[in-house]
Amino acid sequence: MAAKKCAEAGLRVLLLEKQAIPRDKVCSGLIMGQWAVQIMEREFGGIPQSALATPPLLTGHRFYVGAAAPEDLVWPSALSWRKDLDSWMVRRAADSGVRVWDETQVRGVSAEQTGYRIVFQRGETRSELLARAVIGADGATSAVRKSLYPDLRVRYSGPIRLCYQGALDLDKQLFHWFFPKSLPRPRFNVNHKGDVFLVEGSALQELQSEAGAILARYGFDPAAQPLWKDGCAIALLHDALVGGSFKPGRGNVLLVGDAGGLILPITYEGIGSALKSAILAAEAVIDSLERGTDAAAVYLQRLQPMLRVIDRLRQLQSDLAARPQTEAGLLKQQLRDAYRETLTLQMVAEDHG
Repeated sequence: MAAKKCAEAGLRVLLLEKQAIPRDKVCSGLIMGQWAVQIMEREFGGIPQSALATPPLLTGHRFYVGAAAPEDLVWPSALSWRKDLDSWMVRRAADSGVRVWDETQVRGVSAEQTGYRIVFQRGETRSELLARAVIGADGATSAVRKSLYPDLRVRYSGPIRLCYQGALDLDKQLFHWFFPKSLPRPRFNVNHKGDVFLVEGSALQELQSEAGAILARYGFDPAAQPLWKDGCAIALLHDALVGGSFKPGRGNVLLVGDAGGLILPITYEGIGSALKSAILAAEAVIDSLERGTDAAAVYLQRLQPMLRVIDRLRQLQSDLAARPQTEAGLLKQQLRDAYRETLTLQMVAEDHG
């Protein structure tokens, strides 16, 4: 997104991708809320069927809390494999004039008098280049962020994803959230894509016995071996972002999406916030190069509405975790309402962005 916006403004843009395209990303691939959908449609056009999974559109979410009856939240959401969605967006960026180098790993970014020196590696060859501005969209373990803030202490969450052949006796048109301990966390989720189903969560090892017993009611064999198992990292930077001890930009180096810690609390939806922050970063770079000013000051100011949303959801998440729960049904309603508020607040951020 950031590369495409900069290229459309007439800048010479190089997009560095660590892995070969198409490359997978551990993510539900659920494009949640109208915020993400509206940005995607406005900037890239409607998502083609080739970039969507099967089913391509879910009707909503279903919450299972303890022994309480499931509760549904109707919220239509497109569903993708991220390798297909991201590859389509990269192609659209290339169509806009972006030069793309994949299998290129950034090793570091440092300030120079005339710009920023980027050290990168392609295969066995290590090289350098100079750029007037850098947008780091390189995920939770961002090399760009580490170059900007080498002493920043980051706490991480580590979701795991298990992919199994077949299907469970669960509605394939819904995204299923399970809260076995009648608490907001730990949790796990299940969704179907084509002829496989995926079990995902940041506490699957802790919940291994509960998850197996729960899913056995829907036809799961606890002894089954997954087709594959992988995982990812989430940088938990909400407190630092809101408190101001971490700022996702300095000079003409900006951090967007997971690299900037901008994933949303509660749902941990990251696609919409990544796309919106990428637009804000691109606009800040364009303005700064035209005026000869630092992009970070512009970017951080324009990011304030999103940070207010993150702060509101962070507080809501804390309230849910701290509130004593004596009834699974009550927590189920609170979680449903919290997810609805999260999705609605995404649109507020877009309206005021």
